[in-house]
Amino acid sequence: MALMNRIRKNPLPGLSTQAFVLFALLLLLDSCRSAKDVTIFNDLQGETNLVPRSVLDYRYRIKLNDNLFVSIVSPNVELNEIYNPSTAGSGTQGSNIVNVWSTQSGQYIYGYMVDNDGYITLPSLGKIHVVGMTFPECEAEIESKANQYLKDVTAKVRLLNYKVTILGEVVEPGIYFNYNPDFTIMDLISMAKGTKNTSALDNVLVIRQFGNKSQTFKLNLNSAEALNSDAYNLLPNDIVVVQPAKFKNLELRLPIYTLILSTITTFLLVLNYIQN
Repeated sequence: MALMNRIRKNPLPGLSTQAFVLFALLLLLDSCRSAKDVTIFNDLQGETNLVPRSVLDYRYRIKLNDNLFVSIVSPNVELNEIYNPSTAGSGTQGSNIVNVWSTQSGQYIYGYMVDNDGYITLPSLGKIHVVGMTFPECEAEIESKANQYLKDVTAKVRLLNYKVTILGEVVEPGIYFNYNPDFTIMDLISMAKGTKNTSALDNVLVIRQFGNKSQTFKLNLNSAEALNSDAYNLLPNDIVVVQPAKFKNLELRLPIYTLILSTITTFLLVLNYIQN
């Protein structure tokens, strides 16, 4: 009875209290993170503040089980047909040329896989040891072997299984294939449609495989110092994890808090209406 009298006499303070709590919660959410927390390289303010980037050696070395694209051009017409990148293994029907390299399945089937001994087997040239080589070294080795039988041979070698994985607080996490040798973590984040507001840009992990071991790098993308990290340029099979910020826990609970406050506010409004 005393509670009913208290509500009847002064129901609005209760409403004011709930409104204040809701306002305080919204203010808390707004103050949890500053604009700098969600800004990449937020310490860059002009050209004078640019951080010189280290010139690092990102030349990839061929590994076991790599799938390689090999193109060989020479005066030999038959050899050119075998290594034609548009029709290798597919044949032609009149003017209809089937491009076997346009799909991942075609790349997998018609690429040249490095076997467990480090060799690829090329038509007419046989087995060539390529593991541990850079692409220019591999091209030179193929040209050297082909020049034993032909003249003026030009070889091109590219990696078909250059894939990277990104997980965590990005819009579209997943596996992405890349064909650019200078591929950075910014390129990958762009392919994943950017980071979410709940991402911890100062705690981005890059997991890199070295044989049967792995190495983990931590990047602070809020700072331009990340440009000098060994993990800024990504390598095939790298895994990038954009960690969630502590703020995310509050965001996940916000609908529950809002529902509770809304229910209390509605109850008090209805009670106030009945009493009046």
